[in-house]
Amino acid sequence: MSVLGELRAELADEIAGQPAELTVYDHVPARVQLPAAFVMAGQPYVEQGQTFGSSIVRFAVVLLTSPSLSADETDQLDERIEAVQRRLLDAGWTVERVDRPEIQDLNGAEILATVLNVATGATFPA
Repeated sequence: MSVLGELRAELADEIAGQPAELTVYDHVPARVQLPAAFVMAGQPYVEQGQTFGSSIVRFAVVLLTSPSLSADETDQLDERIEAVQRRLLDAGWTVERVDRPEIQDLNGAEILATVLNVATGATFPA
């Protein structure tokens, strides 16, 4: 597996927690079981790190709530953001930014979603 693939899988495992609190995909899924999160490439995806030969890798983690009342979805998303952020920080990931939540249409249902922008250091084989 590639370094990027290994990082993506590790990130997905950290997001899920133990026991798993939500369905986590290490790719953009065709169908989603809510509540869910999926991991995709960040912006920029890979850039030069602080030292020669090191890199910074970024991922976008999309968090999705289950359809419910607006106030419940807001609370659900806030709790999920805090739990995921805590797990990622404990695992050594950097949470650079959490974007404003927005209503998304998913398979005919309106849900609340946000993006956590996370980063980690990596070294790629020569």
